[in-house]
Amino acid sequence: MELIIYGGGDFSRLMRRYFESYSDYKVVSYCLDSEYISSAFIDGVPVVSFEEVEKYYPPERCEMFVAVGYSSMRSRVSMYKKAKSKMYKMPNYISSRAVVESGVFMGDNNVIFQGVQVEPFVIIGSNNIIWSSSVICHDVVVGDHSFIAAGSTVGGFSFIGNNCFLGFNSTIIQNITVADESLVGACSLVTSNTNSFSRNIGVPAKEVALHVEEGIKIK
Repeated sequence: MELIIYGGGDFSRLMRRYFESYSDYKVVSYCLDSEYISSAFIDGVPVVSFEEVEKYYPPERCEMFVAVGYSSMRSRVSMYKKAKSKMYKMPNYISSRAVVESGVFMGDNNVIFQGVQVEPFVIIGSNNIIWSSSVICHDVVVGDHSFIAAGSTVGGFSFIGNNCFLGFNSTIIQNITVADESLVGACSLVTSNTNSFSRNIGVPAKEVALHVEEGIKIK
């Protein structure tokens, strides 16, 4: 199956490696918004403008994967929506070394890396990245566009909103709501509901700042 990767950074190159090594997909092109194209190729694979991608790789023939990391979380949302508008089918990448229980509902353009465990009765939206060795416990709901870093745990019956960032080895206890665009710092323990647009750090996690205007940006 032919795949276009929308993006050109380190995460895009990583996802090409995973798709080609561990799935039936062959990456035929990268695409970028025209103002960001600086080379005709990335690692020997042609680069085309997003504005014209369907002329060369139509959605009737190819699928598209939006591969953008966490440096600007709102960019992940806008690029996903732009790709959907072109009517491409967008696959999930689920490592064969992850454990995803049957009956888990999942949208599209998700990444679930090796060592992840997703327990029964979980709902996962679209365009999420769940990095290696994380645990999503039973009856959790994960919205859209979130990033869950390696080693994180989300306790049962919790709700992770849209466009959230959970740092390395963070823990969300059971029955917690992590509101839209919340950031949870690395190694933090969330024991109470968060507010939208909040930064939460510590054990237990405390709200330390808001990012209403700029959204979540990780340097």
